[in-house]
Amino acid sequence: MPRLVNRKELVRSVDVKILTDLVLHDVLDSSSDEEDEMLCETDGSSSEDDEQIKIAVVRYFATQSRYLSARVNSPKTKELAYLIFQSDELTFKRNARMTRQAFFAVVDKIGSHIVFRNKSHHEQAPVPDQLMVALSRFGFDDSASSLWTAGSRLGIGEGTVSLYTERVMYALLSLEKTVVTWPNTSERATIKARIEKNQGFPHCLGYVDGSLIGLQEAPSMCGEDYYTRKGSYAINAMIVCDDLKRIRHVFAGFPGCSHDHRVFMYSKLALNPFKYFSGHEYLLADSAYPVSDIIVPTFKKPLANSHENTAFNTAHSQARVIVEQTIGMLKGRFQSLKALRLRIKNKKDHEFAVYWIRTCCMLHNMLLDDEYDEEWTVEDDGDDGPIPNPNQQAVATERGSTKRERIKQYVSRWQ
Repeated sequence: MPRLVNRKELVRSVDVKILTDLVLHDVLDSSSDEEDEMLCETDGSSSEDDEQIKIAVVRYFATQSRYLSARVNSPKTKELAYLIFQSDELTFKRNARMTRQAFFAVVDKIGSHIVFRNKSHHEQAPVPDQLMVALSRFGFDDSASSLWTAGSRLGIGEGTVSLYTERVMYALLSLEKTVVTWPNTSERATIKARIEKNQGFPHCLGYVDGSLIGLQEAPSMCGEDYYTRKGSYAINAMIVCDDLKRIRHVFAGFPGCSHDHRVFMYSKLALNPFKYFSGHEYLLADSAYPVSDIIVPTFKKPLANSHENTAFNTAHSQARVIVEQTIGMLKGRFQSLKALRLRIKNKKDHEFAVYWIRTCCMLHNMLLDDEYDEEWTVEDDGDDGPIPNPNQQAVATERGSTKRERIKQYVSRWQ
């Protein structure tokens, strides 16, 4: 979007000048005598009229012009974009964050979406080009994901980069309900059987953890709310995955100051558990989460100090490492999530950031069968510290505590 601040400042300055001249003119008129008025009319009226005409002309052109200076079109070339598509597999994968085969599989899924069709006779750029532009922003962190850098690399303007990214996000999110799905009854039975066989936890559906999605700069809207206890700005995202690292649920949007416990309590899983869980089903979580019928966290101190509870926590952590690996893969492939280069000035900007996060989670699932480069993996900088306000923590339910004890005994026998 063009920035019009300089133009507005000029118009405002001209308006102040005009208003000041009018006020001074009235003051001088009321305090001068007839002789002074005669002198003014004979000596200064012509120069004052000329100045006022100049001011009026400046204001007219300032309000009629979109920019104060002529636009300079930087030379661009699409040769680099062409070279990416013609490159070897390794180079293509580094740029697209996926193999060529996976890339064109994504193109096939979104290529027919209406967002890529214009009502006019002017055709859009090919869908592969637009997807590559979006991936160049999703896949890199710091300045590499900026509008200017992406545009320079691919031979297009910043506005076009933004437009292509939005189109791709819109098309992908239309598939979200078929890509990020809660397991049905049959899938849940399969997941529970695998986890019990491989990790010893009966009736377990998967794992939940929170992750801080960094922001490159402080939001101008309620910036203090996004400030984390780790001294940075972020958005909190709660992610649930199964034992195959498939993301099953995403709840993103709470500002970085929010603890994982609070985020969970406002999630659909907590507000409507019977829709997602049945029988003895539950998720494993770290100690930041409340113990309940559907959440089995590790023991906190002093309970964690006993031998039995320490052994349980160890087995629990070894099982739960899968969600940490999942988030690490997500942020490794789409490194923009380490520090989003998005300006959050209002609610719409915040929602766009959330859509960005959800789009990357979708792509993670779509690429589970694609070859992942372990060099991409990053350690997640989640928020699993102590709850700032102890009064916010729900009292552990008796049934939840009893359930955890029963699972602990089962796991100890399994080991």
